Amino acid sequence: MKLRTIQRTFAIALMCAAATTTLLWAAPKVGAVVTVRVMSAKVMKAPKFIGASAGGVSRGDALTIKEIKGDWYRVEGAVNGWINRASVMEGKVALSSKPGGGGGASRDEVELAGRGFTPDVEEQYRGSHPDLDFSHVEAIEQTQIDFAELESFVTEGGLGGGQ
Repeated sequence: MKLRTIQRTFAIALMCAAATTTLLWAAPKVGAVVTVRVMSAKVMKAPKFIGASAGGVSRGDALTIKEIKGDWYRVEGAVNGWINRASVMEGKVALSSKPGGGGGASRDEVELAGRGFTPDVEEQYRGSHPDLDFSHVEAIEQTQIDFAELESFVTEGGLGGGQ
């Protein structure tokens, strides 16, 4: 049962990554700064989804591209390693805490700020929807995958390279 759940989670993650990758615009160049656009992302030691992680980055973190290999960027910043292009957007985004943002925000900045719930928004949403069961969401948020262990599983099972 646990193996099947891991397989489904992995398949869904790969499908989402592939779908997102096809929707992105032209790739940035070596030396460009990219900003993490997802809530959190793993920076990998090698340019593939399955394998050892070099660490994690969070939405808004700025990374500098040092090398490009297909849909993977070797980056330096909060963590050094490889990140898939689906997790980042080109450019450095300056977020503001001033009312009104202290100047106009670009479409990309609005999109970046709009992803995910802040703790305050989540609490307000829960309060206005007491009939909803959030236990499954909480369980998913707590799920941790050891990517080195997953890589061994894929290799031993002959499931492919995961790139």
